[in-house]
Amino acid sequence: MKGKNLFITALLALVAGLLILILYRTLSCESIVIGAGLVFVLAGVLNMTVFLGSRNRSGEAKMGAFSTAFGWVASSAAVVLGLAMLIFGETFSQMVSFMFAVLVLFAACFQLFLLIFGCRPAKLPAWFFLLPAALTGIAVYIWFQKPGFDNHAIMIWTGVGFTLFGLGTLIESIFIGNFHRKVAKAQKEAAKQVAQEQTQHKNTDIKPDIKDDTADSK
Repeated sequence: MKGKNLFITALLALVAGLLILILYRTLSCESIVIGAGLVFVLAGVLNMTVFLGSRNRSGEAKMGAFSTAFGWVASSAAVVLGLAMLIFGETFSQMVSFMFAVLVLFAACFQLFLLIFGCRPAKLPAWFFLLPAALTGIAVYIWFQKPGFDNHAIMIWTGVGFTLFGLGTLIESIFIGNFHRKVAKAQKEAAKQVAQEQTQHKNTDIKPDIKDDTADSK
């Protein structure tokens, strides 16, 4: 995955998390369902069109067969769930804790997928695996909260989960972006060196011919 694409995803998640933390007292279940449904649909479509469809300069897919299949399944599930939330809003309003738990768990799965497959050929530090573990713990906690009784706790921990996901993805995008820039710079320098060596070989091939021509003229 490109660092730029991850950066955009991180900003969206970070903004969503901070908004939830700021407005957690005034958010209603209906508005949450609509907003979360839109987030699921947009995240799934973005992943299918940008991440899974990305190709290198030679036209080959950047991700392997297993990574692509997993990404398509996760993205399709996100789109289907998002559409179901928008269509059956009243039903989902009674399942706010379940909905947010799934949303945070989806973020944890995204992080785990990124750390194992999506960041290749870059390798991220092992401590990044603490992030999907923390998001999974938050998702489990939200799962057992009851809508209508623990609304503030649900909102706060959902906001914390989104904020953690956004910050972690932002840092990972910087790591991956720096790696790709270093690789591109190394490839450019290698190509420049090869071109210089080819030029030197051509010059050495031309010089003997010039000497032979001068000898013949004498």
